[in-house]
Amino acid sequence: MIRRIVAALMALLLMAGFYLYALLQEDEESKRSDRWVVEGEGALAPQDDLISADPAALTRAMGLPLLLPQTLSAGSVKDAFYHGYRVRVLEAVAGGISVRGVRPASAAAMLRPAGLGFESTDRTLLNAPLMRAEDGDSVYYYTADDNAAFVIRLPKTGAEEDTLSGFQLTNP
Repeated sequence: MIRRIVAALMALLLMAGFYLYALLQEDEESKRSDRWVVEGEGALAPQDDLISADPAALTRAMGLPLLLPQTLSAGSVKDAFYHGYRVRVLEAVAGGISVRGVRPASAAAMLRPAGLGFESTDRTLLNAPLMRAEDGDSVYYYTADDNAAFVIRLPKTGAEEDTLSGFQLTNP
């Protein structure tokens, strides 16, 4: 009986020793960090708002390749804030089609329309996998990569595949 009590006390002392060692090895600077995941690798520098129908200008302002309709009637890139960190938001319109994008992709929640449930599809747009949702008069496609997320809204016509074939990848 006394052996068991001594063995339990020794085990508790050993665990307490490991716990103290772990506490002493912890980096105090990492505990003081207030960085959120949304910030990503590098914080975005502030930039002026851009309003343009030029795909190249929108791409340069976003700083990454964009999925855009071949003919744009309007577009803008603006800075916004999500969880306290700067994000870049794209809005582009071509006829009844609209494209919204956000960089970094971790801020994608600010793009998704409320009340829609996106479902996986076997479709891609320029090698980007697409998720699909729809409401009464529109069809929505969502895609994301490591850098950005996009929501494409198309009018519900039954010919969404033809409309999606009119998209192009614009490089900065």
